[in-house]
Parts: sequence; C-alpha cells; structure tokens
Amino acid sequence: MQQTFTSLREFDFANSQIHLWVYKRSTTALKFSAHYVQTDDTLNGLLLGVVQNEVRRITECAAYSYLAQTNENSCLSTPLAGSDFEHLKARVDCPEPDCRVRSIKDLKNADGYLVKFVSNAQVVYAVKKSASNWKTSYLKTHINIIFRNGELSAAEDNAFAIEKTFDFYAHQHGLFIASKRAFESAMEHRASYAQAFVGLQQNQNFANLFTNMQPLIDHVGTNAIQLRRMASIEERALFGRPGFLSAVQTVSARRNWGLIFDPQTQQLIPCAQTIKAIMQVLLDHRLMSEVTDFIYDVPDATQLR
Repeated sequence: MQQTFTSLREFDFANSQIHLWVYKRSTTALKFSAHYVQTDDTLNGLLLGVVQNEVRRITECAAYSYLAQTNENSCLSTPLAGSDFEHLKARVDCPEPDCRVRSIKDLKNADGYLVKFVSNAQVVYAVKKSASNWKTSYLKTHINIIFRNGELSAAEDNAFAIEKTFDFYAHQHGLFIASKRAFESAMEHRASYAQAFVGLQQNQNFANLFTNMQPLIDHVGTNAIQLRRMASIEERALFGRPGFLSAVQTVSARRNWGLIFDPQTQQLIPCAQTIKAIMQVLLDHRLMSEVTDFIYDVPDATQLR
C-alpha cells in the first residue's frame, strides 16, 4: 500500500482532467446513484488547488483499523476491494455525457460529491461527504458555487458550497482516509462495528471468559466508541490464545488490577467497577514500560514485532 500512497502523492494533478460528480445513497443493489455536473475553468482551478494542498499536507500513511486515528499530516489506508466505494466507483466511471445532472433536484440533498482527476490513464477519486443538504451560506472554509444553465460555476452569492477538504481518496487499489469519521459514515463502515459485536457475543471462546456477559453488553450499548473497541477485540481475537484467561488472572493479582474471578470456574465476573479494565485487557492496551515499569492504558497499540 505504501507504493500506492507514493503514487497518489506524485500524481500529476496539474495536468489532469477534472470531473465533478454528486452522489446519493440508493436502496437498490447498486447502493448509489450519481450524476455528472459540468464545471467551468474557474471552479476547476479551485478544486485543483484544494486537492493539491490536501495531498501535499498528507505525508504519512498508516493502516486503517477500528481504533486507528489520523493527525494533521496523516491518513489511513485500506484496500478498495470489498468496500462500498467499489459500487460508487462503478457509477462515476460511466461516460459523463450519459449521466449529466438533469435539474437542481439532482444536487439537493446529495449525500456527497466526488471529484475525479484523470491523467495519463491514471485516476484519483477525491470524495467528500456533504451535510444533510448543501448549505446556501457562503463560508470561509468553502468554495461557493452556483448552478446555472446546467453548469456549476464559482460564485460569491448564496449558492451550493464545496468544502476546501476531502474526506478520502481512491487511487489504484487503495483508499486513503483523511477524515475517518466521515469515511466510515459515507461508506457505512460504522454499521460493521455493531455487526462485529453481535458476532463476538456468539463466539463461544469469548463467552467462556465471563460468568455473565450482560454487564459488558449493557456497558457497550450503542455507543460508537465502545462498539469500535469491541470490533477491535473481535478482529484481534487475543482472547482465543491458549492460556489467555489464566495469564490475565495471574497478572491482575500481581499488578493489583482488581479484576474479579469466580473461584470455581475461574471466569471473569464483570461489573461496573471492572468493566473498563476488562476491555483494556481484551484489547491488550494495558501495557508496561520496560524502561520505567510504569503501566499505561493506551488508545491504540501498534505492534512493532
């Protein structure tokens, strides 16, 4: 994926053809509908400036995971294959003249927009999730555009607004995510968190860790952050390693973590006082520094070896 990230950063945006599409979610098997919107040279120049500034800003790339986050100069990468973007790509790869916007209704309440940059048979797709509808206010953080005679143009009156950032980029076989929350919402990744937790509850190895799983279920509820954590626990499946539970019991006693175990079954007894510590242990995010012997709870753990 690093090679693809390098190709994205070296892409010849300056000499590319620019095509703007708006898209909406669909309840059909296609998952998206999309319309091509003709743009003038002024707006194309502004869009070009946005993508050049944003791609120039992103100098680091890390693998996407449920708990990974971006900073001001980084993005997260994940394969394009298997994502909802495959369905959106199929729509915007149709011939532009066949998919022109018919009326302003095709723009209103759009779920997002995509700018396709094409250069020497290479393509970069830059995607932005819109608000519930395109606002008509002129903001410093937006390029204001107006729809007139079937074409979008830059304007400074009340019109549609395009933000001066993109949420994620698609190039070759990779997706590069600048705004994780927006990406997960646009591509419906967030729904996978809840599905992962349902699957985890049905995993017998996981269920056998506890005398009663209900306190954990109640703690997680529908909270997005907690569901992320449970999805990460399901993905890593460290609880399935031989001797995991006995190792947790030994370390908890040694480090005075306060975890409670059933004296007969040796299973964890989750409660309000211990549930946070249990989740950190299941994530393997309770770590000790070999330099200081201090113990830390960390938000994400990147394995070095």
